[in-house]
Amino acid sequence: METPKKLRRALKKLKAEGEEPLLIFPALLERYATQQMLAMTRIGMGDDQKIFSWLVVTRKNVHFVRTGIMWDRVQTVPMDKIEDVEYVQEFHNNTLRLKVGGASENIVFYEDLDGIRFYQYMKNLQPKES
Repeated sequence: METPKKLRRALKKLKAEGEEPLLIFPALLERYATQQMLAMTRIGMGDDQKIFSWLVVTRKNVHFVRTGIMWDRVQTVPMDKIEDVEYVQEFHNNTLRLKVGGASENIVFYEDLDGIRFYQYMKNLQPKES
């Protein structure tokens, strides 16, 4: 998939700050999504679907990038603050819950496989309990 110009702009800023992107997925933070946006993610990504929100994973942080007409909004969560990632309803939707500091945030992925890749990546980072 070609990287949209607005996302490239946000990635350029992250790289200037020393944040090299490892994974990039189209995804929504549920609290910022409208019902129409959520419905579009359930339908799946078509060639003409506009994506305004991205999840960018670097070695140190998870960034939620919302692209806008005039500016980009980037919300950052440090990796060491993330306590867990879990499925909201496994195999029923493409939503994962990210737990940070006793709170949680639902992330809705446009594609199921992207959610699976993110989940596996985060689980591989967590220390194994003996």
